[in-house]
Amino acid sequence: MAIELHMKKNKYKIIVFTIIILITAVLALARPHRIISPAKCMDPSLTDGQVFFLNRILPYLRQYKIGDIILFKGNGKVWISRIVALENNTIYITENGVIVNGIAIKNTGIQKIWSSWKNKAYTTNKPFHVQPAHVFVLSDNFDDYNCICRLIPKESIMGIVWLW
Repeated sequence: MAIELHMKKNKYKIIVFTIIILITAVLALARPHRIISPAKCMDPSLTDGQVFFLNRILPYLRQYKIGDIILFKGNGKVWISRIVALENNTIYITENGVIVNGIAIKNTGIQKIWSSWKNKAYTTNKPFHVQPAHVFVLSDNFDDYNCICRLIPKESIMGIVWLW
């Protein structure tokens, strides 16, 4: 009887320990977040109230890719945007689209109707080189003046967004 009771206690300890390890692993790998402010800059990829997971481990397992949606810190705030050029790439933003290393990028999620774009603030006069240890990000829908178009250091990236 004492042996059975001891085995039963060990089973409960193992179950509780396993649950704690699983919860810790999930929170370390992909922490859930909810978009609570207007996400017009990332429409239609992200909308207000949508839940996403922030994967903080994936950047250590693979390189960033063009098209990754990331969360990053800048100017005392947390921002969300899409990577459109990687370190050592050459990027050129024209009225007709985004050109990386001489190739127009398509199907990245950017929802820009280039032909009717009146705000030319994001165009560049000539191609420029993305510095080492940096990425270049754009918001998906950057008709809004609050949208992001900039070079950011990789060290400010908090993780890669997984959509729910």
